[in-house]
Amino acid sequence: MGKETKLLEKLELVIPGFHGYKKKELLREDDRLVRGKVADLLVQARKEIERALQRCAMLNCSQLVAMDSLRKKLVGLEGRVRHAEAGYAGYFDRIKIREKEIEALIEYDARMIDLAEEILNRAKSLGGEVVNPQALGLSVLELDDKLRALEETLDRRMSIVVGD
Repeated sequence: MGKETKLLEKLELVIPGFHGYKKKELLREDDRLVRGKVADLLVQARKEIERALQRCAMLNCSQLVAMDSLRKKLVGLEGRVRHAEAGYAGYFDRIKIREKEIEALIEYDARMIDLAEEILNRAKSLGGEVVNPQALGLSVLELDDKLRALEETLDRRMSIVVGD
């Protein structure tokens, strides 16, 4: 489940009737940690784009508006990821999130980590490509594609949470 449990938590896992609740809570905590990591990677990518934007502004490059648009998308995505539903449903809630759904959420979160790392790597390369308009244009398009893929993954993840 991603983290060592304390002695008391290990005992709670074997108490009849409590096992499922504790396991689900640990899965939810793991999910929250993963989403925090994704959001942190997106913040780093945004900072890289902001550095590239400064270089681009100094050189008066043609991709300035497109890069600022990517920066704005990153800000929105970071907030959506960081504050996404964590798979908690109360006893009387209409939509119940069961262990199977939590595991699916974690799979989506793992995909989001891969995409966020790709986004960060692509964002890091933008600063050096500012002097080459053609390479910069291609990188901006590739980065936009990666952001769209992350948005789609997040949307699919959220469809599990809302019960679609």
